[in-house]
Amino acid sequence: MKVRTEARREAILEIASQVFLEFGFERASMAEIVRRIGGSKSTIYGYYPSKEALFQAVTQAAGEQHIQASFAELAAHDMQHGIAEVLARFGEKLATFMCRQEMIATHRMVLAEAGHSNMGELFYEAGPKRGMGEISAFFTRAMEHGHLRQDAPFVAALQFGALVQCEIQLRWYYKDLPPLPPEEIQALADRAVATFLRAYAPPAAASKPKAKSKKTA
Repeated sequence: MKVRTEARREAILEIASQVFLEFGFERASMAEIVRRIGGSKSTIYGYYPSKEALFQAVTQAAGEQHIQASFAELAAHDMQHGIAEVLARFGEKLATFMCRQEMIATHRMVLAEAGHSNMGELFYEAGPKRGMGEISAFFTRAMEHGHLRQDAPFVAALQFGALVQCEIQLRWYYKDLPPLPPEEIQALADRAVATFLRAYAPPAAASKPKAKSKKTA
């Protein structure tokens, strides 16, 4: 019986990612992935039972490698000192992740093939939906502690993601654009976070009774 190893799994995911980006989901074949890795098809099928499962694993692995630590920071935040700082750090990490060349290539590939296969759904389930769920959990706690106004946390997560992405997504339509420097990524993330916090600011403490002015005799 062949023993599965973490190193072998990582090698399969790395090669599979290259093949998916090069050929697209429909044209990518398990045979091509096996050819590049070496061995037999049973090598891959011992880890992933189908091409769909492999693609979802590739998507999930990219998130775990580049952004999962930032999700963990959100989950661990104790809510005692507000959320502005931790959300700003997360926004910058999320924007940096979205600006990675392989992520841009992946989004282009998914959008191009979403109308022809279930690739878009597979990508959404393995990547964005999971991420939005973690952000939603953070916003749920923030609303409970009064740091954000009460609303639908998952919708808030979608809107936050859209604000971070809006200045980045326009770049996906151009063939060759220079990478954004870190200071510009930081600036666009800061704008997104500031806009979100203004939109979801809790009600002002207007319920406090106003001090009565003393009448002069």
